[in-house]
Amino acid sequence: MTTDLLHDDFERRLIENTQPIRFFFLASALHHALDLGLVAELERRPGTQEQDLAESLGLDAHRTGALLRFLRNEGYTTLIANGGWALSPKGREVQTFAPWYEMLVGGYALSMEQLGEVVRDGTRYAQRDTTKVGEGSCGIGRYDALPLVEQLLDQVKGAGEPDTIVDLGCGDGSFVMDLLVNRPDLNGIGVEPHAGSVELGERRRAELGLGDRMRLAQGAAHDALKLDLPEGGRGICFMTAFVLQEVMQQQGQQAIEDLLASAFKLYPEARWLVVEMDHQPLAPVMGTHGLAQTFYNPYFLIHAATEQRLETRSWWDEMFARLGLTTEAVANPDPRADSTGLQFGMVLKKS
Repeated sequence: MTTDLLHDDFERRLIENTQPIRFFFLASALHHALDLGLVAELERRPGTQEQDLAESLGLDAHRTGALLRFLRNEGYTTLIANGGWALSPKGREVQTFAPWYEMLVGGYALSMEQLGEVVRDGTRYAQRDTTKVGEGSCGIGRYDALPLVEQLLDQVKGAGEPDTIVDLGCGDGSFVMDLLVNRPDLNGIGVEPHAGSVELGERRRAELGLGDRMRLAQGAAHDALKLDLPEGGRGICFMTAFVLQEVMQQQGQQAIEDLLASAFKLYPEARWLVVEMDHQPLAPVMGTHGLAQTFYNPYFLIHAATEQRLETRSWWDEMFARLGLTTEAVANPDPRADSTGLQFGMVLKKS
């Protein structure tokens, strides 16, 4: 009989073992509430009725109400006395972390849906929303990679000190634009293959009033070598933040070596700033550190399924040394944002 399957602790075990399903739905719901502007609208107009919220955002009222009620039961929204809706403290707090939802949920939802297919067929790669991945990555970078890059630039002083950053695979350019806002003496050039990201970047460049200090060009990483740059590359610092991993998988190691060798042959006085991940999926930190579990564990998984290839820090060091490059500066993110030690940055120059 079916009742023979039930024991006194069955419901307890059911609840415990289905928590990942709960968090799957919660992560998706939060991403969409943030992406649709629902969270921002509740912040701006607390106490608004769901019909008014839906109309102001161009949404279906019935389904907007269902999403609000779902988030209420998870503690992110509250239903107040007049029947209007507001954000809870937790709902207000989550807005800070919207870039993580945009990249990992919005950018890679399709990838996770295809995970079984690509695990079965190792010749295929899962698809992703590259615009959301790029936007989300730039948003995350404001907290970890941007301070890391500023540390590196502070270490590179004297002759040939960088005055122009050439960001290869810049996404919507937010990352390098934030760097320019912080450093008025710096100029930037962003090179990005995806037209949608370049379009977003042009809008943001105008909003920030960066004028001639920032340029955007559509193209692949190697197209950066076709730009009109100062002879010898004096004052130029190429930057690849989480981009070499893509070139590695899509074009191979030789393509990276050729890119670096060609750049330093054309511009021997230039520098190259690299930000990458130390691929250590079985390191002790992965099972003990909260950020390693909430960010790096999904990150390492999804990069195996999509057209990107991660390598260890020592692997990168060996390749750069083999190409005759010297490490001029090294840094890790501010430990207040990321104390795992898994993300690193370095500035390279020709020996």
